[in-house]
Amino acid sequence: MIELKLYKSNWKGIRIIALCLPFVIIGIWMISEKQKETFDYLMGWFITSFFGLGIPLGIFVLFDKRPQIKINENGIWDRTTKQNEIKWEQITESYLIDIYNQKFISIAVDETYIFKKSVFSKINKLNKYLGAQELNINLSQIKIDENKLTDFINKIRIAEKSERQSLIKNFSSSQSLNSNSDFKKYFIYLFILIGLALLSLSNFYAFWVIMVAMGIGGLIARWYRGTTNNSKLRKYSERIAYLGFANMVIILLIFKAYDYTSNKIGSEMTREIETYRNDFGTYPKEIKTISDKLNLNPIQKYIANRINYRITKNNYVLELEFLNHNHKEFDTELNEWN
Repeated sequence: MIELKLYKSNWKGIRIIALCLPFVIIGIWMISEKQKETFDYLMGWFITSFFGLGIPLGIFVLFDKRPQIKINENGIWDRTTKQNEIKWEQITESYLIDIYNQKFISIAVDETYIFKKSVFSKINKLNKYLGAQELNINLSQIKIDENKLTDFINKIRIAEKSERQSLIKNFSSSQSLNSNSDFKKYFIYLFILIGLALLSLSNFYAFWVIMVAMGIGGLIARWYRGTTNNSKLRKYSERIAYLGFANMVIILLIFKAYDYTSNKIGSEMTREIETYRNDFGTYPKEIKTISDKLNLNPIQKYIANRINYRITKNNYVLELEFLNHNHKEFDTELNEWN
């Protein structure tokens, strides 16, 4: 017997982790950099603890290999409903609904279906108020075309049993083709993100244009529905919002990594320059000999080569242009660029 199994999308788990991980990193950075008992230190613990809860959830979704929905020639079963399999003959109606941006397929059954777990009266009233049924298949965790799945359910429930095998086989084949196209989309999104990041780093105004586009896209995705809930404008606005947010997080992480790395390089260079002065009684004329002594990786070498070194009357100055195109001098007392 052919059986179609629908699983939770790995992309959902990746998205949860991707949304939480940057905040966890920022929280850890605040804990490590700020003094204890200060507001920023406590806020770092709060951010790390709160968003840290999303990481195990994302990992669970990512590695949860249990099928959520099973479809065969006899009926359909959804693990999230905690009910028995619904026979096709028991379904009188099925339709797609949208509840707070969550897609469900509401299934109306006849009196022959016996509920394994009774639905609370208050929940049942709420379902009726929202236009739902007692049985609602949650599609929010599944990567699938909700309209096609709804049409498929409506088609198979009225089909003869002898025809259901071929219907399931054809629908399953179409899902495999969609998976391949989705894989290509992810590569395209990756290249778009790389392009957005490079554009943001090269031009400060471009970054803010992307941020504004993200905000507008988010507003449209949140509030615009159009004539149907499947509006293309809403769909693409949602993607723009996600890409903009991902770009913002990537840029913030790059800035933090650049700040941390440049501070470390500045401290090491300062130490080597002072050692040179103690040995030879004067400051080095150029900085390349100093940077060559340091055990730097390629990224650190790139930053070190951007440092401008000059000798003043009684001292020296290390100057560096940061990613936001601001020029900062290294403060030897604070061990950071200001």
